[in-house]
Amino acid sequence: GATSSSPSISAAGSLSVVGTVYGTASPSPASFKISGANLVAGIRVAPPVGFEVSAGNANSFAGKGASVLVGSEGTLAETTIYVRLAADTDVNTYSGNIVCSSDGASDVTVATAASTVTPKIVSVSADVLRKTYGNVDPSEFTYSASYNAPFSGALTRDPGEDVGSYRIRQGSLTAGTNFSISLTEVDFSILKKRLSITADNRTKEFGQTLTLGAGQTGFITSEMVGTDKIDTVTISASGGTAANDPAGTYVLTPSAPVGQKFATGNYDIYYTPGTLTVNQGSATGRTFGSWAGQGVELTPELLMKYAIGGAANSSATGELPVVGMDGSNLTLTAVVRKDSTLTVEGQAVANLGDYGTESVIPVLGTSDGVNQERVPTDCERRIFRSTLTGSKSFLRLSVQKQ
Repeated sequence: GATSSSPSISAAGSLSVVGTVYGTASPSPASFKISGANLVAGIRVAPPVGFEVSAGNANSFAGKGASVLVGSEGTLAETTIYVRLAADTDVNTYSGNIVCSSDGASDVTVATAASTVTPKIVSVSADVLRKTYGNVDPSEFTYSASYNAPFSGALTRDPGEDVGSYRIRQGSLTAGTNFSISLTEVDFSILKKRLSITADNRTKEFGQTLTLGAGQTGFITSEMVGTDKIDTVTISASGGTAANDPAGTYVLTPSAPVGQKFATGNYDIYYTPGTLTVNQGSATGRTFGSWAGQGVELTPELLMKYAIGGAANSSATGELPVVGMDGSNLTLTAVVRKDSTLTVEGQAVANLGDYGTESVIPVLGTSDGVNQERVPTDCERRIFRSTLTGSKSFLRLSVQKQ
């Protein structure tokens, strides 16, 4: 009269969505209940790919893909099974059946709700980097990250080689499919290159005129980048360029570089002055005329003194020129030494600023046989007459020595 029953498994409830972020198990596990009768062994609960299960404890899971054994032979009272996506499940969407099985019993399946693992966000901050114009970029654009993800690839920057700021971008940098990069962009800076421009030293003789200004090629530079080239600069002088500027040294200052393959914005320019040396002329150091044997250095001042009848061996200056009028014309009457090596002329201009330029108008000398008394025998009195018309006229005496 004995009877027997087959082992059986029962399941109750349905599972909800248990989405999560890679690296973190589902924060709110789903659950269902199982029970068993006439069991000859415990019930094995096996999760599908990506999920993990726990029997009766929402905080203790077996691990991704691992089964748990619930109960033993006999009867299993209703027990809660918790289900979630495991922390190490790759980014994707997962679903499938949980299989509950026991020896001699028919399997029971419980469907999981399609649940997604989304990428973990990794914060990446590009490092602030810079270089000098003309140099190569750093071997890599470095960065710091909030998580030690499996990075590959590299950051990049916006193109350009002139001085300025260029944004650093993500480029090919990736952390794999399980991570999403959130990049804090910064600017990569190209700084100006130091450039030195030095004016050449120059020399001229007293009586010569030197024209400076824009378009000058008398300079040197420090090393420049690539095909960059300065063609000309502007050079100004502190003096010495006019024919009558005294002998001595003057400062030559360069500025305003110009070049077809040159951008001033790429360089931090430092200007170094040069020196203009004005010599006292070809007569310097010579002895001649009535000065022979005196060994006196002929300066411009002494040359003028000699030209108007003065002597090197006395304090006599000679007779100073006298200004007069010839009708409406200005005149300059001077005692002039008879010396074939001297060129003595009057110069007339309507504006004092024009002396020593191309606008100077020479006045022809005319010998005057009158009033020759008290004139040294090796001199003559000469009258220089201006032919300028207008409200102003200026005369001066010019002496040159061969």
